Amino acid sequence: MPDESLYPHVTGVGHAFFWCPDDEVAGKVRRALSRAAVIEVPLGEPGVICFLADDMESLLPILEQCLTAPERRLVRALLSSSTRPGLNEFGSMQSLQELGLRLSARWLGDMLMEQRYKSLLQPIVCADNHDQVYGYEFLIRGLHTDGVDIPAPVLFETAEEAGMLYALDLAAGESAIRTAKRLDLKENIFVNVLPYSVDSEEGFTTWLDGVQEQGAIPHEQLVFEIVESQQLPDFETLQRLVARLKDHGIRIALDDFGTGFNNLATITQIQPDFIKLDKSLTRDLIDDGRKWTLVANIVDSAKQSNIKVIAEGVEDKKTARMLESAGVDYLQGYLFGYPSEKPL
Repeated sequence: MPDESLYPHVTGVGHAFFWCPDDEVAGKVRRALSRAAVIEVPLGEPGVICFLADDMESLLPILEQCLTAPERRLVRALLSSSTRPGLNEFGSMQSLQELGLRLSARWLGDMLMEQRYKSLLQPIVCADNHDQVYGYEFLIRGLHTDGVDIPAPVLFETAEEAGMLYALDLAAGESAIRTAKRLDLKENIFVNVLPYSVDSEEGFTTWLDGVQEQGAIPHEQLVFEIVESQQLPDFETLQRLVARLKDHGIRIALDDFGTGFNNLATITQIQPDFIKLDKSLTRDLIDDGRKWTLVANIVDSAKQSNIKVIAEGVEDKKTARMLESAGVDYLQGYLFGYPSEKPL
């Protein structure tokens, strides 16, 4: 590390330091920031690069575009607000990857704390009468400070990396209940729930108390969609989870059916109230005879166990008719309505 006496006195809000033992990677950092017109501060110390910067958030996206993931782990960085900063002021330098994760967690934490999120509703209609809305699936969207939507995949990918999935899941549930209460919905309310959020009695109670703070919704109106994105280790764990929720009078839908732990064996072992056929099963159904046979077998198995089937991803009338002929109970997709802030 360079001696503090080597730093020139350069006025500015802050200094961003980058250190990398690989000269080629260090050169990529220097060229990327120089192209972005970020002013370099000469240090005269090999391997250490310093730039004037107000914040690290503005620099990280530039570097993420030109560096690979292994290179981002290799480059270590810090930001100082001192006009004559010394590296000995800091406990340790963090890799660009670690800094990116920390900054992502910060914006997500700010968004959750300020409740900058909303719920969109997508209708689930009866297969025998498309004008009859059976319920709505509630989908969370984040909001930037300027009001622009943040897509759900960005929210959940960031939350998973930052260890904030439970907090985001709680916010999604709270937003769904608050929105349903505000709209005075009488239809069924389908709320996505990550399995580990409710996989213990304590976790379930905390989650439900949190989402119901905005106003109680009758349990018989709620359907918890167990989301595939956070997989459970085995059937036994899933069975216990479903049984716990049913003991509280809450119905269960297995989401993304046909993938992961969701398969035909699940129907008899878990006994959910609903299964939701994954979009991969309903897409191109007209042109794929093998897929049609699989869907028909799933629907038949569900009916033998008195389980209702919801088909997701329905985008055209021909697909809807095929699913209806197979005996699907409910349909969901762009054919019937896009996610919206208002009910159909």
